[in-house]
Amino acid sequence: MWKKMLVPTIILVAAAALIIWFAGPSVKQPEKIYSVGVIKPSPSLEPAIKGFKSEMLRLGYKEGVNLEYVPVEAAQDTAVTEQRFKELIDSPVDLIVVTGVRETRSIKTATEKFAPSLSVVFGVVSDPVGSGIVKSTQNSGNNFAGVTPANEVLVTKRARLVLDLVPSAKRLIMAWNNPSTSGIENLRSKIKELGVELFEKKVNNPQELDAFLATFKPRQGDVYLRATDTVSADKVQAIIDWGLKNKVPVSGTNAGDAERGAFMSYGADYESIGFQMARLVDRIFKGAKPSELPIEPPGKVELVVNLQTAEKLGVTIPQSASVGVNRFIK
Repeated sequence: MWKKMLVPTIILVAAAALIIWFAGPSVKQPEKIYSVGVIKPSPSLEPAIKGFKSEMLRLGYKEGVNLEYVPVEAAQDTAVTEQRFKELIDSPVDLIVVTGVRETRSIKTATEKFAPSLSVVFGVVSDPVGSGIVKSTQNSGNNFAGVTPANEVLVTKRARLVLDLVPSAKRLIMAWNNPSTSGIENLRSKIKELGVELFEKKVNNPQELDAFLATFKPRQGDVYLRATDTVSADKVQAIIDWGLKNKVPVSGTNAGDAERGAFMSYGADYESIGFQMARLVDRIFKGAKPSELPIEPPGKVELVVNLQTAEKLGVTIPQSASVGVNRFIK
């Protein structure tokens, strides 16, 4: 008899224990804190990092709660840069974010040497295949994922737009460093269609670009196209100031150029590229492999005109050309 009573009693005790277990306070596992290395961008690329951080916050990654940023700056000396990047990798970090071709190449060298499997997300790298960053745009084939502004493709349309905005233009000027990212080869192939002359100058470093600007004598009808490479990115303000001084309209590559005083800009919105970078980081943190992710084109491309600069240059913008402007700076 007592055996028959014992079985229900055990069942009741077990059920009560389970109820207490589920009803009682649970031990919450501590939230993972992701560590992200951020390579300091050049001034012209700062909007991309700003956009990246704001989108990371929107996605739920809160600095000091579940995310920490580890900033590091590349140096002019390659050996010093390599040592800084090694220290960043060893810190350790879960992922690295970088902008610009030069810095992306440097971090690629460092990760290949010290941490081949460490994920890297890049932004604002034109022609990432030709620049040697990834194997293809369909998938990187390595530890990199990222977003390209496709400037090497957009350069011809940029030229057409500035010629529409300045109908009196007769010659395009471009000082370039990288034939791949600057788009100079595409521009050469289309110059006859554009109906103007092209004056180009290869510069090996920012100092040579300074020397070119100091000695080049512009003539009436000149328009300057800023090259989309690291040398011109380093000297963007010098190029804009030169244009204002010499009454030469300068066409920039992104809205930041126009905001700094360039006559106009056409290209990817760098802040929007930062948003895309954050979404790639989120996917990687959730298990995606960088090697399998396609390289993304820019999600937003815009034409911006600085009306204050146009007035200083004495440029009257045709009504037909102004229709396609996304934003005027007044």
